[in-house]
Amino acid sequence: MDTTRPDIEVKDWFAARPDCGSKYQLCVQLLSSAHAPLGTFQPDPATIQQKSDAKWREVSHTFSNYPPGVRYIWFQHGGVDTHYWAGWYGPRVTNSSITIGPPLP
Repeated sequence: MDTTRPDIEVKDWFAARPDCGSKYQLCVQLLSSAHAPLGTFQPDPATIQQKSDAKWREVSHTFSNYPPGVRYIWFQHGGVDTHYWAGWYGPRVTNSSITIGPPLP
């Protein structure tokens, strides 16, 4: 990905539990061979209040015109419930994806 730099699209879906609010966060970085960041997408953390509709929400971003030298993609998502219960009660996440588009002419 030095001479041709196709679009890189990242997507993630998240939702809260119906009985507890949650905080969700995402960070995606394009990294060089030395693991130096060449591009970063890190939206503000999302807070879903308790007794919300618990519907699924999508977050997405497309990296375009990034610097040459991308060798790795670092994708980290997660969160915590707003009551800080012991155990796995934070946001639910699913269908995470990274799509590298065809080279542009």
